[in-house]
Amino acid sequence: MGREAMDGEARKFRNFEALAAADGGSPAPAVLVLGGSTFMGRALVERLVARPARLCVVNRGRTYWGTDDPSCGKAARLLADRRDPKAFAAALDEATRRLGGSAPRWDLVADFSAFNGPDIRAALDGLQGRFGRYAYISSDSVYEVSAWAGEGWLPRPTAVPHAPLVVEGDSERPAEGSRRRALKTADGYGDGKLQAEEALAAGLAEHSGSGPGLALRLPDVIGPFDDTLRLWAFWHWLQAGPQEPPQVHDPRSVKRPRRSLAEDGGRSRQAADGKPSEEPDTVPLAFVFSHDVARFIDGLLDSASATATAPPPSFDAVNLACQEQPDLRGFLGLLATASGLQSPPRLAEVEKPRTFLPSVERPWNLSCQRMLEVYRFTPTPLADVLKSCAEWFAKGCDEFPRDALRSAMKLPPAPRKLAIQRSGLTATPSSSSSSAASSADAEP
Repeated sequence: MGREAMDGEARKFRNFEALAAADGGSPAPAVLVLGGSTFMGRALVERLVARPARLCVVNRGRTYWGTDDPSCGKAARLLADRRDPKAFAAALDEATRRLGGSAPRWDLVADFSAFNGPDIRAALDGLQGRFGRYAYISSDSVYEVSAWAGEGWLPRPTAVPHAPLVVEGDSERPAEGSRRRALKTADGYGDGKLQAEEALAAGLAEHSGSGPGLALRLPDVIGPFDDTLRLWAFWHWLQAGPQEPPQVHDPRSVKRPRRSLAEDGGRSRQAADGKPSEEPDTVPLAFVFSHDVARFIDGLLDSASATATAPPPSFDAVNLACQEQPDLRGFLGLLATASGLQSPPRLAEVEKPRTFLPSVERPWNLSCQRMLEVYRFTPTPLADVLKSCAEWFAKGCDEFPRDALRSAMKLPPAPRKLAIQRSGLTATPSSSSSSAASSADAEP
């Protein structure tokens, strides 16, 4: 290998001495994180460094929130781009080889950056089954391309005396090709995430020796270093005060009939007589704390956090969410309380409110039963999550003024002006470790 090629390899494979096992005793677990630059991935990297684990982070080397290395030099780093599947697979193969030993193997792979089937297949081709478990960060948007969504989310029979819940088995696609295509058109992101799950399940069967796979189906994720800035925008709006309150749907306004399946790609709920049903007044908002995602994945390294009564199946999926799933009014009340503001806050009831959450409007709550009973994971209460977020937003106005301003700019003009003033921001901050320049490379 020539000098230029060696320099290129050194730039791509950084700090790989961090993977060396300590002399004597049992080696720390080896973990490969695909993504890991920001938000959930950053939280996991920080948690694994503290464990400690032998950690390798694979991404494009972009800078978020003032750093391109959340591990602070304690993890091996591989610069690779999933948009080149062959090169990505070859890079993972080489990274695995550099673990050392006669049979190098990752104890855990945590994949934050796969958006579709080809992304998963490239990773599996490079790993060649050399891992103990593969945790894929999926989304509850997979249910938006399901047979139930294609039926318009009509109520289904339930054995318990309350509204039906969306369980993991409800991700089955509709049988009709035309309906599948309509749902894909309506929610390409959810279709890609479900395609990735399907590719992972199929690929695990093809690569002998691989460990089981697990898809974490996440609703809207909230927490520090959230590049979407949506919750921060709501925080700003509440800070603006009661004279410019956040907007919610006016229940007195005339309900709009839902569009037909052909018009909206499968999102309509059809009544039993085939006529479009009306829009619901409220929808439940489901959230998961970014630190809970990190805690759950970290727990997979411990036998106590594996499935309780039997070895895990070759592929599984679990909804990971806070148990509390309020409507928007209730959610804003919780956020106001967490922020030390009057609660319930004054809200403006309008026919077409300006809102930032939820990402999907599904009429039924996510089921948390499998998370609680099979994986024995207890999520952080939503009120505590929001308190942690509110405290971070307040500090973030000083530490990340450019991002604080970007989040405030999501508001309509009048509350935007008040929020900027009350947060002590200026319209054009002189400097900041903003995440804006790299937002296109953010995690799902």
